[in-house]
Amino acid sequence: MKLTLAMVLTIIIASCGHMSKKKDPKSEYSPIVSFTEEGKKFEAKVSLPKEFKDKLPLIVIVHEWWGRNEYVMNRSQMLNDLGYATLAVDLFGDSKVVETPAEAMALAGPFYQKPELAISKLNKYIELAKLDPHVDASKIFVIGYCFGGTQALNLARSGADLKGVVSFHGGLATSLTSQGIKANILALNGLADPMVPAKERAGFEKEMKALKANYKVVNYKGATHAFTNPKATEVGKKYKIPVAYNKKADEASWKELLIFLKK
Repeated sequence: MKLTLAMVLTIIIASCGHMSKKKDPKSEYSPIVSFTEEGKKFEAKVSLPKEFKDKLPLIVIVHEWWGRNEYVMNRSQMLNDLGYATLAVDLFGDSKVVETPAEAMALAGPFYQKPELAISKLNKYIELAKLDPHVDASKIFVIGYCFGGTQALNLARSGADLKGVVSFHGGLATSLTSQGIKANILALNGLADPMVPAKERAGFEKEMKALKANYKVVNYKGATHAFTNPKATEVGKKYKIPVAYNKKADEASWKELLIFLKK
């Protein structure tokens, strides 16, 4: 039988098709969530565990006032390793990361003055992430560190429909008036933190009780601001600001988070 060129090509293509193995789409699935505001690009990636079967709870992570740096990405990986999907967001836009307190305050300041800025951006990130087929939209948590903790709590105050919100050494005061909180709340604070003094902690508990929120507060003796960040002590000494790592409080607060996520 005489083979034409077309027949030969058909045989080769068919043979290659039988030899090649289909790739598991989940193993390479890393969807990008992004939007643009005021000329800035806001982008994050839904990160998944290496192995999983069912849809996953999503933990949205909000960075410190330094921006989405290596520290936050490490926390994201830690949670992936425990079987959670994560979304480490960028609230400053264009993946901006800074090193000095002056630069950080310039970026973070507007969010403290106008809480709605973070609420709007976080809602956009979350709504886009919910479209991910691997995410269980009924199990969305938002956690934040320092600046990020404040923004996470404000999102809860806005009445966002979330499973839970966790603040690690975040500011507890706000200019936002809440009409009600749906999310469960966990606030983890340092008793030696001058940026979150006793008066502020007491005010927060009074606010939560008035709103009839389901909340828990844990205060760690001897812990100051940024107590979960291993680089905080070095930064505190360099810029003469009251931040320092506290291993005991770091480990204890992480355990509190994991218990909270399981409830």
